[in-house]
Amino acid sequence: MVNKVIMPKLGETMEEGEIIRWLKKEGERVEEGEPLLEVATDKANMEVEAPASGFLRKILVPEGKIVPVDEVIAYIADSMKEEIPEETGKVKKEEKKEVSAPSMQIKASPLAKRIAKEHGIDLSKVKGTGPGGRIVREDVLKLVKEEKSIEKEAPLQEVSLSGVGKIIAERMESSTREIPHFYLTCEVDFSSVVKMREELKEELARESEVHLTYTDFLIKACGYGLKEVPQVNSTFEEGKIYRSSQINVGLAVGREEGLVVPVIKDVDKKSLFEIAREREGLVKKARENRLSLQDLEGSSFTLSNLGMFGIKSFSAIINPPQVCILAVGEIKDTVVAVEGRMEIRPVMEMTLSCDHRVIDGVLGARFLQKIKERLEKPSLLLI
Repeated sequence: MVNKVIMPKLGETMEEGEIIRWLKKEGERVEEGEPLLEVATDKANMEVEAPASGFLRKILVPEGKIVPVDEVIAYIADSMKEEIPEETGKVKKEEKKEVSAPSMQIKASPLAKRIAKEHGIDLSKVKGTGPGGRIVREDVLKLVKEEKSIEKEAPLQEVSLSGVGKIIAERMESSTREIPHFYLTCEVDFSSVVKMREELKEELARESEVHLTYTDFLIKACGYGLKEVPQVNSTFEEGKIYRSSQINVGLAVGREEGLVVPVIKDVDKKSLFEIAREREGLVKKARENRLSLQDLEGSSFTLSNLGMFGIKSFSAIINPPQVCILAVGEIKDTVVAVEGRMEIRPVMEMTLSCDHRVIDGVLGARFLQKIKERLEKPSLLLI
């Protein structure tokens, strides 16, 4: 019996996947449920399990190729003698044919030949200006000079987008084209958060190895804002608004392979310490390419923090079908007016990107106000 191995649909938005590597070789024995290959989706790299037990009879699609969902990529058979269908996959090997150049005698002076040999010049590409079209020294030197001039110009190197990168690029292009973005920015006095973090950090260090970060305060504050302004906790698909019953916050995490957004679920029901522990675990898994599909699904709001890179403020692109994304910058000592006097306070800028089809200016401003309230009185985040 022969079983097909197809490119599975590993997420709601997945339309194609890139085969990163095969974990088994042709002819090797595999068991049903055993990891067979690694695939890059629009969200992360994931392992695909063997659909049946047997021998990996034939691999149709090599590593590095992008394949549509449901395309046959391999066959598993009860034995290596089993006949398999003809290869009809969309990815095929190109046949290369050698074309022999017609032999011809090139007229060139001995000096021209020697110079051409020294510089790796193909004399068939040199136009001779000597008697009877003979190639002379000056003809070769002219071509050498031209090639050196070309070499001075830095050549452009084409870099192919990975499966994940390609899909992210398409989604971001679609977002900027289809979603009417508008942006709201406000400043937050982080004095109380800075003080509380230092106090809680020492307490947390005594009990566990989890590190409490400003991002954890932001995630918790976002959970409060989403609960108070539920319209922001929505998605917009095919002209319809879907409001989420859960408060799940996605956190943008940068990696060499590209951006991923793991999800911290039920933020409103978790303590600051629980959020810190979960955030730390998800970031570690993201950096090690170990995120599961469950780690990446279910968010209806995203937080992007670039403060650690010294970025003052920025405007993020909404991740569809979500309707908002919060971008935060660095915490910077700033001169502010406090009760008629000048003080230096740690201040951070937050910019909320909104989909104007769902969120208007008042709703967006109210949401930012709720987050600001909690961050400037962080003791309320512990309740």
